[in-house]
Amino acid sequence: MSDDALAVWSRNAGFWDDFLGEGNEFQEQLIMPATDRLLAIRAGDKVLDAACGNGNYSRRLAAAGAQVVAFDGAAPFIDRARQRTETAGLSIDYRVIDATNETALSELQSDGPFRAAVCSMALMDFDPIDPLLQTIRSVMEPDGCFVFSLPHPCFNSNGAIMTAELHEHGGRNVHHYGVKVSRYATSFMDLSTGLLHQPEPHPLYHRSLATIFQTVLRAGFIIDGLEEPLFGPGTRAKNAFAWPRRPDIPPAIVLRARPA
Repeated sequence: MSDDALAVWSRNAGFWDDFLGEGNEFQEQLIMPATDRLLAIRAGDKVLDAACGNGNYSRRLAAAGAQVVAFDGAAPFIDRARQRTETAGLSIDYRVIDATNETALSELQSDGPFRAAVCSMALMDFDPIDPLLQTIRSVMEPDGCFVFSLPHPCFNSNGAIMTAELHEHGGRNVHHYGVKVSRYATSFMDLSTGLLHQPEPHPLYHRSLATIFQTVLRAGFIIDGLEEPLFGPGTRAKNAFAWPRRPDIPPAIVLRARPA
């Protein structure tokens, strides 16, 4: 990642860790369960967690009996991850590695092969993603799998607008909540505030599904699993622009790739 982007994430790390802890509503209800299903981790599996942030999913894996190597490019995230992991009484091998730096990623070669790898809600935060995907492919067992998640590029990007409308129908006021999309196919970068009131915005890279799939295939994978998790109709929503108000529109996508 550029030095500027890593510096932004380093300054945001404490705020994100305080907010997310071991998982917020988005992670606990959507991302983590879908990732668990697609990974199907077994006790003793060796797993690589790329761009692990504060390590909350790493700890979930370790608690399930996996041997975890986890890394992130922002050192303050790794500091927080180590503190939380020690408090939880778990053992995880954390590293500070830039996910876009081929030389830095090469140190993982001696740790493989891995039964599985995961990158939870992070691929949209850096560019390019090819070095990471190629590295994961090179350190993975032939029958292993790589599961990654990201905001659904069709509905949840800086190119989408959340809508809330009020209609009168049959003498009753009816609320409609949706998403309006005006750009999708072209890749672009914009600044984003993933969490309300975070210290400063961070770079967010939009890529279409075709672009993501082509990059994954080019790295030597096939895609054999996909989930588009939804908030249930009864999920509480804080405001009109919260995703639970849109129970039929997936805010995220979780995919599984295997060595071709």
